[in-house]
Amino acid sequence: MKSSFLSHLLCFYIILTVISCKSGLDTRGSNNYKSSINVTSFKEIPLTPGNIISTVKVNDKESEWKYDLTIPKIKDGEKVPLFIVLHGGVGSKNYTKFSNCLVTPGLKDAGGFIFSPSGAWRTWTLDYLEKRILDFIDLAKEHWPIDPNKIVLVGYSNGAIAGWQYAKDYESIFSGMVLMGSNCKVEEKLNIPIYVIQGTEDKFFPIKKVRKRVAEAKALGCNITFVEAEGNTHVKACEYQEILKTSIPWMEKEVWKTK
Repeated sequence: MKSSFLSHLLCFYIILTVISCKSGLDTRGSNNYKSSINVTSFKEIPLTPGNIISTVKVNDKESEWKYDLTIPKIKDGEKVPLFIVLHGGVGSKNYTKFSNCLVTPGLKDAGGFIFSPSGAWRTWTLDYLEKRILDFIDLAKEHWPIDPNKIVLVGYSNGAIAGWQYAKDYESIFSGMVLMGSNCKVEEKLNIPIYVIQGTEDKFFPIKKVRKRVAEAKALGCNITFVEAEGNTHVKACEYQEILKTSIPWMEKEVWKTK
C-alpha cells in the first residue's frame, strides 16, 4: 500500500517536472529560455554608424551566423526603426550584394538599423532560422536604441513568402512588412499592414495571379498596399531599389503614424 502510494507520488512529480521544463523551454523571455544567439557575441557588435559585414556566434546547429548590418547615426535619447531583411534564393549565395544594391539604398532614408543575415536557399521558416530572427530582435530591443513599435520585416522572393507566414504568426513583433517578388494565398485576416511590391514581368510569380490573391486578401480585411513595378522581372532584384523607397512614406504615415 505504502509502496503503491509512493510510486504514484513519484509519477506525479515526474509529470509536473516534465511539464515545467517544457513550459520553460518553450516560453520566450522566461528564466529557462535559451537564446539561439550568443549574447556576448551580440554585445560585441560595434554601434558605429556605417556598414558592417561580419558574423555573430550562435548556440544552435552552426557555430556562427553571417550578416550585413547598416547602422544609422543616432541622436542621444533617440530610438530608431529596425529592419529585418530576408533575402531570396539568389541572395543566399551573395546576401551582401543583395543588401547593398537593393535594401540599404532603398531604406537608408528611414534612419534605422538594417539587418540582413545569410539564410537558407529554400525557406526562412526553418525552425532554427526562425528562432534566430526572433532572438536577434529580442536582443536588439534590449541592447540597442530600437523603437519596439517600428520593427519591419522586408522580404524578397523566398524571404517574402516566409514574411506572409511571419505576418500570421508574429503580429505582436512586427509593425509592418514590405514583401517583394512573391505570391501567397492568404486564408485569414492578417493584422499587420503589408506593402506588396510586384514586378509586372516576374515570370516566377505572374502579376495576374498576384493581383487576384491580393484582392482576395483585401476582401478578408487585410491592410495591404499594392504597388506594381512596371517592367520589373524577378531575377534582377536590384531593379527594385527606387520603388522600395516609396515604402518609407507609407511606413511613416500609415504604419507608424508619424506624419
